[in-house]
Amino acid sequence: MTPLPTTPLTPAEPTTPPSTAPSDPSATRPVPGSLAVVVPCFDYEDFVGDAIESVLRQSRPYAQVIVVDDGSRDRSLDVIRRYADRIEIIEKANSGLLGACLAGLERVRTEYVHFLDADDTALPDLVETVTPALASRPVKVQFALAAIDEDGAPNGSVFPSFAPGYDVAAMREDNRVVGFYQCPPTSGNVFHVATLRSLGLDREDPRLPLDGAGCAVMPYLGEIVSIPTPLGGYRVHGASMSNTQLTPTPEQTRKEIRDFERNWEVAARVMGQDAPPYAPGEPLFLLERRLIHRGLTRTAPDPIGLARYLARLSAANLPRWQRVVQGVWMSSLLVPSREARASLVLLRRSGAARPRWVRRLLALVRR
Repeated sequence: MTPLPTTPLTPAEPTTPPSTAPSDPSATRPVPGSLAVVVPCFDYEDFVGDAIESVLRQSRPYAQVIVVDDGSRDRSLDVIRRYADRIEIIEKANSGLLGACLAGLERVRTEYVHFLDADDTALPDLVETVTPALASRPVKVQFALAAIDEDGAPNGSVFPSFAPGYDVAAMREDNRVVGFYQCPPTSGNVFHVATLRSLGLDREDPRLPLDGAGCAVMPYLGEIVSIPTPLGGYRVHGASMSNTQLTPTPEQTRKEIRDFERNWEVAARVMGQDAPPYAPGEPLFLLERRLIHRGLTRTAPDPIGLARYLARLSAANLPRWQRVVQGVWMSSLLVPSREARASLVLLRRSGAARPRWVRRLLALVRR
């Protein structure tokens, strides 16, 4: 087994010819610290207007605004075209989220790019807050997101939580122990364009998410800056790809395990390795999902599996409050009652199932 490197590699310079590089935008060196935004859209007519408005209302403007319609079947393209005099529009046949992001990436002329899902929003000071962090030329800047409902109202949840001093060494260790590092969904990431282009993601399944392998490999390529302040709104609704309001099921848990393993297969391939950085079956994510699956199927508790989970949890670079909450919750799955275990899984995985006092308590603990 060849492990992923433990020291960061030198990120690609903006002039390195990448496999996904366009002929025009890469012809000249981009302005240092310049930032573009790409908004991939598929069937989000109800939300894409809000996303575009949010990127156009920045206190410091993006250098380039690109919106990609990925073959929408609804009126998304009509909404996008209303802004044709202020944005660049790419119309293409449907290929999937990664394919849409890469189509936008081809058009980018800046040193950095922010990807904003069409159902999410950018807070007005996003560009102004992120730009100073680009001076050190990190491979990625990531920031927290505030969860919002279908109408754009915040529900009090802010994620992820970054431990103090969270650097790439800690991120690589989290990849080994947890199976992933503290990383927001797509809309909370700003990438170094040349580094992202150099990964060869155009050779992978275009239906994959960008925040899978594309984010997983970044701690091995250079520095990452984490900003704990929420700079975007992550919309939670019935059609979102990562809907925490859905009631967890055994089938959903099995799919999450398959998706996790597939993303790491791609990440290892992108890095030229033959295996992910963790021992098979050992990362915290897989241990947790298997315990959750037992709870959902009302199978007998697994104290040995729990002990392995708690050992991994103690080694994770998570904020202390998060380790305590997750450890207490997972330990509660040892209760004899099958019905109680299923209810506890529901409280952990479905925000809609949590009483208001639980949501308020979690918000207080995070502070």
